[in-house]
Amino acid sequence: MSPTEKPAFVAILIKSFRMSGKDITGDPETVADWLDEFSDYPITALDSAFRRHRRESVYPPKPADIYRYLDGQQAADGRPSADEAWGLLLRLIRDERETGALTHEMREGWHGCQPILDEGDEVGARRCFIAVYETHVRDARQRREPARWTPTLGTCPQLRAQRLAEAINAGRLSRDHVAGLLAGPTPNSIEQVAGLLEGPDAGTEEAKTASVLREIAAMLRRSMAADESERAAARERRKAAEDAERQRQIEIAEREAANRRGEQAA
Repeated sequence: MSPTEKPAFVAILIKSFRMSGKDITGDPETVADWLDEFSDYPITALDSAFRRHRRESVYPPKPADIYRYLDGQQAADGRPSADEAWGLLLRLIRDERETGALTHEMREGWHGCQPILDEGDEVGARRCFIAVYETHVRDARQRREPARWTPTLGTCPQLRAQRLAEAINAGRLSRDHVAGLLAGPTPNSIEQVAGLLEGPDAGTEEAKTASVLREIAAMLRRSMAADESERAAARERRKAAEDAERQRQIEIAEREAANRRGEQAA
């Protein structure tokens, strides 16, 4: 927490103790110990942890209680389990047409297991990936770093649009980011993919993905319309500048002609 957030943390601490029947306002040493113990944690995470403790316990909080809630928050940081991460990676490895979003820790695991994959040992590669991935995830959570997802694009435009829409639904990529990655597919082709997903047997996830794809197509159309409007305005500015230059040249020529006539008359 920042220095300016420490008063807020003290208020949270005193409230939690008071609501459990204990007053620590006259115990500055205890308050100082708590401040020192949790100084590296963001105030929002601490507030949430203390709220959970107040809901679930009638006893005054202990550091171990708060750490347990904070660790639970970290486990919900959006990083997939090691097995899920390996499955997502394997889909990309096995099919060059596939597109997917990977975390930084998944990419570290991929880098670590690639030499084993090159030898054709998928079982050994999985073990290596999981070991490297879990180490990097643990280190990132200790540093309280959020998950960072980045896309790996495959060769199939239709799969690219579908997988990126799934990543938006999962909260892994933003719509603006994805729109910038779909320069190749047209709004019509993206809507065609959405239409395929909206078939009579479509489930909830397919329907959500199709909805996101249609939003992306609409976003691309708006972007294309804005670009065309800007191009039209640029053409108008260029034409106006050319007309002004032509008019200037005409006026210069007329002045020169008038000067010559004056010289001849003299």
